[in-house]
Amino acid sequence: MKRSSPHRSEAAKEPVNSPLIKTLRQSIESLLGLELREVQLQAAGQLLARSLVEMQTGEGKTLTIALAASLLGSRGRRVMIATANAYLAERDADWMRGIFSSVGLSVSFVDPNAGEDDRRIAYRSNIVYGTISQFAFDFLRQRAARRQTPGFPALIGNLNTLIIDEADSILIDEARTPLLIHACEDRPDLPTAACIRWAAEAAKTYTLAEDFVRTAPHGAVALTARGRAKLLRTAMSETMNSLTMTDIQHALERAILVNQTIHRDHHYLVHDGRVAIVDEYTGRLSTNRSFGDGIQQAIEAREQIELTPISHPIARITVQEFVTQFAHVCGTTATASDDQDELRRVYGFRVAKVPTHLPCKRVLLDPVVCKSQADKHRQIVQEVQQLLQQRRAVLIGTRTIDQSEAISQAFGDAGIEHVVLNAREHRQEAEIVAAAGMPGRVTVATNMAGRGTDIALDRSVREAGGLHVIVAEMNMAARIDSQLIGRGGRQGDPGTARIYISAEDDLFKQAGLFKQASLAAGRAKGTRLLKLACQAQKRIQRDQQRQRYRLTAQQSNLAASLRSLGLDPYLDQPTAW
Repeated sequence: MKRSSPHRSEAAKEPVNSPLIKTLRQSIESLLGLELREVQLQAAGQLLARSLVEMQTGEGKTLTIALAASLLGSRGRRVMIATANAYLAERDADWMRGIFSSVGLSVSFVDPNAGEDDRRIAYRSNIVYGTISQFAFDFLRQRAARRQTPGFPALIGNLNTLIIDEADSILIDEARTPLLIHACEDRPDLPTAACIRWAAEAAKTYTLAEDFVRTAPHGAVALTARGRAKLLRTAMSETMNSLTMTDIQHALERAILVNQTIHRDHHYLVHDGRVAIVDEYTGRLSTNRSFGDGIQQAIEAREQIELTPISHPIARITVQEFVTQFAHVCGTTATASDDQDELRRVYGFRVAKVPTHLPCKRVLLDPVVCKSQADKHRQIVQEVQQLLQQRRAVLIGTRTIDQSEAISQAFGDAGIEHVVLNAREHRQEAEIVAAAGMPGRVTVATNMAGRGTDIALDRSVREAGGLHVIVAEMNMAARIDSQLIGRGGRQGDPGTARIYISAEDDLFKQAGLFKQASLAAGRAKGTRLLKLACQAQKRIQRDQQRQRYRLTAQQSNLAASLRSLGLDPYLDQPTAW
């Protein structure tokens, strides 16, 4: 879906010696104690065009974004800056406030917990920090309110300029994520609640291929003839007598789907007696979000907790659709080159690579190939023990919460002191990350994308070789591994990194290469398994890209059809969202 706005992005760059740049440079030095680097000026200039700027981790993207926002804001544009999470948005707004004030620009942070009037005031600033989901939700709320009450006062206002931090994560990974505003209904009535809880138990006895099939590797569940016959023979509560067999079958298929695809301590946590979604890309809990289509209630039944009210969507937009509403869009990231064709095709972006301020000294060590997860944990423990003897600092990145806790258990058994950072242990995130560069420090963390806090190295750690990063399991996209590896060897610091692979990694299961991986692991050398891992990543990335293209085309066609009927594509879509 290419941008359809009639506005053109501004490609002209502010002269380096202009009075505005001089004022910004002076305020950055006096207020922040930082020197504005040439690479940051170069990157900010690229952001004035419709560009995605690739800057390596630690090169100062926060300051670069503030500089570009100041240049655009001084031209009369209202600039919205989307960060990875609300914590970073609030932090950056406060940190950069003096810089914006020095050139006469106001700045605000859109607090997701604030009331509508407070958010409306925040959106009136020249520079507005927030998350992409909060901006999109307020866009939908404004659209829905103006339908009901013409002349309703603007909430978010016109969408002029958007700068995206961690842009590849938002524009690629989260592009097709539907952002929904729901209208809550009552809690499930007694027959429905009884059916949901019955289905959660019955689903455990149904077998893939014999009792049900999947329409695709990640598709819906459908009972086979044998499964339907089994359903008819299964004992049910009398409370369910008022329900149709179709209703009961759908509840059962939904419960089976949950068992097949949604796993505790991976996709969600049970937190304070409620199901809380874990963001796949940041490893954080996603506040104010729930699974749709009855999935939330199916999970709650499986976890034997209170069923929440069933809701239905009244407004919907994807991240990709929302981004294309802006007249000017640009962003920064450390990893965009691999997806530059898709970024150009879908958004009209060009990727501009900016060199590092200092030469990179990071050394990527040979991968370690293991036969099993247990073997992998054993070898990781051995490597960490050797590094601790050198007083190095070590960061171990995992894909999921349960992986981080399994490695934590292995460290505990070996007597290795360490800290864990995941969605379960997130309250001191900034402090944990900031201290990860101290001598002898071992940090186990789920997905580090968008953490937003630099790992500052202690002098003795720098002299000993810097931070060592361990990728405990390859991600589905290579650039996410690169983001983790980029946590070490920043800004000219020394550092090392190593990837660990085992035949039991989820990567092979997702790519449909589990059997091949098991065979490759039995060979004397691990080169075949390593090649297979790279093949699996490419296969998954290719499949996901095709899926995004297909969904984009479908959504564009549906939106065009709705508009031709005089309907709103974000408020009037079919109820089967």
